[in-house]
Amino acid sequence: MINLSNKIAVVAGGNGGIGSAIVKQFIELGARTAILDVKQTENQPEDSALSIVADATKEQDLVDAKNKIVEKWGRIDILVNAIGAPAAAGKTEELSLEDWRKVVDTDITSAFLLSKIFGQEMIKNKYGRIVHFSSFHTTATYPNRAAYNAAKSGVKGLTRALAVEWGCYGITVNAVAPGPIVTPRTSWFLSQSPDVERGMLGRTPNVRLGQPKDVAALVAFLVSDQALHINGQEIVIDGGWTKCAWWGKHEKKY
Repeated sequence: MINLSNKIAVVAGGNGGIGSAIVKQFIELGARTAILDVKQTENQPEDSALSIVADATKEQDLVDAKNKIVEKWGRIDILVNAIGAPAAAGKTEELSLEDWRKVVDTDITSAFLLSKIFGQEMIKNKYGRIVHFSSFHTTATYPNRAAYNAAKSGVKGLTRALAVEWGCYGITVNAVAPGPIVTPRTSWFLSQSPDVERGMLGRTPNVRLGQPKDVAALVAFLVSDQALHINGQEIVIDGGWTKCAWWGKHEKKY
């Protein structure tokens, strides 16, 4: 049984579809949780959660956020970077530099700054659990996703580098790579045509789309002491989508 009692967690992007599921899971498991987002969290539990408005691409915002959390709860044990970058879909030859930079800043710059600022506290305390979000696009992808692929691959590389650099301080750094998960953004994508969802389900051995709670359960395990010796890994959670090379159609039998 995973127990996060007495742990202090930070969830960046905690108002998003997956981020909010992680916050809910952490609080249920006993962690006091700071929710970092560019907008204020509504209806937060007073005792176990703290909402902080911050832009994760701005270093001073994160320094101020860290100071508020440490002042309130004394330390930081867990960092989850669940910030979702815009996909910037489109032909690479037509991709603007502005859109490229927006994706890279949202993914890579935020991952670096979050790790740097909150990692300083973890190094000082000789304990930490960090989980970044990469994507199944680092393994298998769609056309017209160059910026997103590059950014998420960078997150994967940063995760590996930090695991090697900070493992000696008792800090583990891992990445979760979700496949198709039902969130507002993917729901919009799937709603464009019934063929999109049918095709996705037909390619997925589990014959289901992932739910935010599936991802939250994986993250909860990775930040727990039961995952003490898991470090530097990217774990894909996609129902087997990226492992399937079959050209047929899966049909649900359960």
